[in-house]
Amino acid sequence: MKTDNIIRRLRWVMVCVILFDFANTLLGQPSTFWQHPETMNERNQLVHSIAAHGYLPLILFMLFYTVGAFFFVSIARKRLALIGLFSFILCDYHGAAAWLERHWGFGSAGFIIYGILLAVVLVGFPASEHGKVDP
Repeated sequence: MKTDNIIRRLRWVMVCVILFDFANTLLGQPSTFWQHPETMNERNQLVHSIAAHGYLPLILFMLFYTVGAFFFVSIARKRLALIGLFSFILCDYHGAAAWLERHWGFGSAGFIIYGILLAVVLVGFPASEHGKVDP
């Protein structure tokens, strides 16, 4: 099945958003996490329960999640792929923005700044085959 151009481009945005969320998840942990994974600072219960078994299962889960999301949006029909793309993007946008807000000290500006950056990336994609943006 041929992948639509917009899906082909947006799936890379999705991967970057997921990886940014995961990077924040790993970097935002207290120093005790690396010796005592149960001390993880994470509100997502699934991620927290996986990380309680150590950082290796967490990294493996993160890789599986990212690759699985990429393949799902690559092989699904266009409408389902777009629903998946925006679901993954919005979910992981929220996760990373929450880290920016609470842990990294941006406050509510973390959501705004990251939202604007993500909007610029999403809107910046050319809509036509020849690289010109439709008005």
